[in-house]
Amino acid sequence: MQPSLARLEKAKWAIRSTFFFMGMSVSVATARMAEIKGNTHSSDSAFGLAVLIGNLGIMLGNYIGGPAVHRLGSRKVIQTAIFGIAFSQIAYGYAHHLWNMSLIAFTASIFASFANVGVNMQGGMIESGIGRSLMPSFHGSWTLGAFSASLLASLVSSHLTLITHLTINCLLTFSCVILASLSLLPSEADHKVLAEPDNRGDSSFRSGFRNPAVLLLALSAGLGMLAESSVGEWSSILLHEKYKLSISSAALGFTCFALGQILGRFTVGVRIDRLGIGKVLRIGGVAGGFFYIVGPIAVRACHFQSSVTVLIAMSALYFLIGVCVAPMPPAFAILTYRLPNISPARALSQMQIVGALVFMTGRLLVSGTTRLVGLEFALLIPATALLMTGLLSLKIAPNHAAK
Repeated sequence: MQPSLARLEKAKWAIRSTFFFMGMSVSVATARMAEIKGNTHSSDSAFGLAVLIGNLGIMLGNYIGGPAVHRLGSRKVIQTAIFGIAFSQIAYGYAHHLWNMSLIAFTASIFASFANVGVNMQGGMIESGIGRSLMPSFHGSWTLGAFSASLLASLVSSHLTLITHLTINCLLTFSCVILASLSLLPSEADHKVLAEPDNRGDSSFRSGFRNPAVLLLALSAGLGMLAESSVGEWSSILLHEKYKLSISSAALGFTCFALGQILGRFTVGVRIDRLGIGKVLRIGGVAGGFFYIVGPIAVRACHFQSSVTVLIAMSALYFLIGVCVAPMPPAFAILTYRLPNISPARALSQMQIVGALVFMTGRLLVSGTTRLVGLEFALLIPATALLMTGLLSLKIAPNHAAK
């Protein structure tokens, strides 16, 4: 039986809250990454390689996420995942060696990607039931949570120790996600959707890896993920170590990027309705890649004497990149959810596995390149990836979203 409109509306606000507090949970460590890196006393290249291990966790989490949705339902997947997400963030405060970073990044990524399958499955069911484009705004709630975590980090970093801050954030986000998840759609809704004839297709779990549409969306999503995550991982380090800004000021780069994503995700539904999803992705990728490549070079070339001017210029650039990147994760998620002749849970899981492999390869290139040419030039790799995402959108056929 199809959930009533009232039940779907209740679930809609529950998934918004779930996305918001998950965004807060996974982003609190990112906002204080310069301090975490400083505790390990490592180089940019070595630190990047240590964090790279997290990509293996992303692939493992996605691999088990699809079958888990089939067996348990997306709500239980979310409830299980938030425990690992929230409490793994505390561990970052105790990381004093690179092997600590690798182990924590691996564990945190397993739970984050496991949750990703669940929240996107819930979002797809709610959007399809209500009949409006809601996925971008759901992801916008995640970004609003990330923005809140980053802004709070800027305000409290001089007053709270890293461990205290991470612990408070963990307990808050864990409790709020558990409460919000009680109003999500139950497992019966997942089982009903997954049992529909259009969602069965090849029963083999490997079928998605042979599906050209899944692979194309995965490649595009992986490149977009590389560009997006590079801002979170490297913006505070770049601004603090290369542009000589304070730790609290350096955190504002990611804050402005998140603010741009919030604006983009809460307004992109209108643009998609007017221009089409492919054109929105193409414009965002090409424009975002241009800003990412040209912006930092232009700021360095201007030789600004004031640190405030540098901060304003770089924050404005990160804001514009955030607007451009905003449509990508929700767009690729909903396109994958709608693919015909394959289970949505399997398609989402497999798209994210392949995307994570692309993402890991890109992060490896960035980390290795920092040793050869420095961080500023190494960041041309995610900038180019963003540009390629826009160009690949030309190949995303309208029938990919036909279901």
